[in-house]
Amino acid sequence: MRTSAGIQSELDLINQVFGEDDSNEENVIALADALFKSGETNIYARLLHILCHLRLDANEAKSTWHDILNHRDFLESKLGRGTGFRVAMVDYFVNKSHELKNPKVIEIRVYAETARQAAIDELTGIFNRRFFDAALEREIKQALRRNRQFSLLILDIDNFKKINDTHGHTTGDAVISALGKLLREIIRAEDTPCRIGGEEFAVIFPETDAKGAMVVSEKIRSEFAKLKIAGTELSLCGGLTTFPEDGKSAHELLERADQMLYFAKYSGKNRIICYSQNKRRTARYPVKWEFEVIQKGKALKGKSVDISVDGISFELDTKTKPGDRFDLTLHIDGELVELPVEIIWVDANTKSHKLRAGARFLTPKPYSISILKKKLPQ
Repeated sequence: MRTSAGIQSELDLINQVFGEDDSNEENVIALADALFKSGETNIYARLLHILCHLRLDANEAKSTWHDILNHRDFLESKLGRGTGFRVAMVDYFVNKSHELKNPKVIEIRVYAETARQAAIDELTGIFNRRFFDAALEREIKQALRRNRQFSLLILDIDNFKKINDTHGHTTGDAVISALGKLLREIIRAEDTPCRIGGEEFAVIFPETDAKGAMVVSEKIRSEFAKLKIAGTELSLCGGLTTFPEDGKSAHELLERADQMLYFAKYSGKNRIICYSQNKRRTARYPVKWEFEVIQKGKALKGKSVDISVDGISFELDTKTKPGDRFDLTLHIDGELVELPVEIIWVDANTKSHKLRAGARFLTPKPYSISILKKKLPQ
């Protein structure tokens, strides 16, 4: 179960396959086979997801479905009586493939209705925070089991308080609802869109690397900026992380996505920042070295916050923005180290009221890097 459209698709499938007589397993099996032969190659994956909440690809699901049928025949031959597909399915996943440990049996129609009511955010028609927390943990487990990637996007509507204060909460609700609708239209059926806070949203992209997730995230951002509600300009920011490269737990993935969202907010808004494209891959050290830069003909002084051999974060009294490039000269124990840099992120919300920024080094001279390596803590 993924998008609200996916929920409706599940309900339609339950009505189509299980019908009024949902205890007739042979009829269910026959209908599933007929749907597969008619071209719906994903039918076994859809049914297994409804029946036991496991997500398999089409080929794996087809093979598993027929393994369960063979397992049913084996059980019946040993017991000397009928067992049925459902009993065989539970035994197969618990005692043979070990993909389920403590399965819960529930009437399928009760499950569908309960899931729909408990999981959906009423205003947006997408999943709520409670569903998101469980879905993220489940996605991690399945990615580990099957050695797969997935990506996590956290979104936040820019200037939402101002929208509410200027146009009222009815307009604010309309903006939130519009983003929920946009997510349902843009993302795939297998993706998981959620409203996780007031104006904060999340999307889980199964089996999607950072590059693929960034393409969809940018589409969401650009399409949202085209919307006009009550004459207000709309934009959003996002932070993107990918499992397992950017984090191996829900906490790590969320923390780093939130960090990228934070950077996006304070570096101009209306942008998506990807963790894998902005993290420093070498150790960073909290050294406080003075530096100066020449910007618009003026020499500006500042102090580093932390440094690695491939980047620096620092505080500065003047404005800068992501993409700016300039030469930075570090003062290290009396030596001057010239390092060309490009600004990656900017944070204007620091406690010291100074501007804080992060930059990467742009092919500095070998001499400069040699000095830097010697002076950094070992």
